[in-house]
Amino acid sequence: MLERVVALGRLAALAFIWVPVAGCRLTGMEGPASRSLVLSRQLSQQGMAALERGQGEQANELLSQAVRACPSNADAHRSYAEARWSLGFRDEALTEMETARRLAPDNAAILARVAEMRLALGQPEIASRFAQGAISLDPKLAAAWIARARVMRASGNTSQALADYHRALSLAPDDSTIPCEIAALYLELGQPQRALLAIQGLADRYSPGDEPQEVLYYQGLSYLAMQRFEDAVESLAAATVRDRPTAEILYRLAEAQRAAGRPGEALAAAEQALAIDPNHQPARQLVAESRIAQPANTLPLRR
Repeated sequence: MLERVVALGRLAALAFIWVPVAGCRLTGMEGPASRSLVLSRQLSQQGMAALERGQGEQANELLSQAVRACPSNADAHRSYAEARWSLGFRDEALTEMETARRLAPDNAAILARVAEMRLALGQPEIASRFAQGAISLDPKLAAAWIARARVMRASGNTSQALADYHRALSLAPDDSTIPCEIAALYLELGQPQRALLAIQGLADRYSPGDEPQEVLYYQGLSYLAMQRFEDAVESLAAATVRDRPTAEILYRLAEAQRAAGRPGEALAAAEQALAIDPNHQPARQLVAESRIAQPANTLPLRR
């Protein structure tokens, strides 16, 4: 679930980079070189728009064309890297992002993204160097502090992770991914009251009924950890209808429903989770336990 929050925030914040390099530099609107860069930029914009709409294959094709149109356009390589990443080709995505970094060595945002990719690929020490490099290049870039916070969190340095998250939040107070990650970290630390405080501050920005799914999800997890089970059910149930639910959201709803004394509803939610992801082991275990605990005549009817 957290990966989804990060991905959405990253796509929303991705800025285009102009890199004046030999072969595709924009010296005017005439000449084959300038036309190549213009075409590459247009294809990059179209590709990123497709990626934001969830059209990964279309984005991949458009951004591949953007790279071929102007191989020295760092923005095209960066965008193509995101498309490859979204399709699961992570090594190829890192190669493209590294190419973008070499073409634009002073771009802190690219360095921060390289750090995140390295971290996701199980290379925390390398990721740490890139995150620190991004901060050194641009101490006011929230993405750089977020990248280092994630590295610190992965390495177990939670105090530094929290400090970096809060620094990022001070630089980008409207970034909704940061409070969600802060709440997730507080939940990992067994501090649900602080998690709820972090996520409630974000929830208060929205009118009732307009809260994003991720906000309701972390709100529900906080209530669940605080043993406020009915509140947890309310928040998690709302999360399931705010957007297409994940197996994890449905499983957490099932947990809350079972704790609130609603075994039939808990079983139904857990079965919905398994319908989405048959390999979700916690949901599978909850279903098995629920079936053992419930008499046969109280089980929900299958249709």
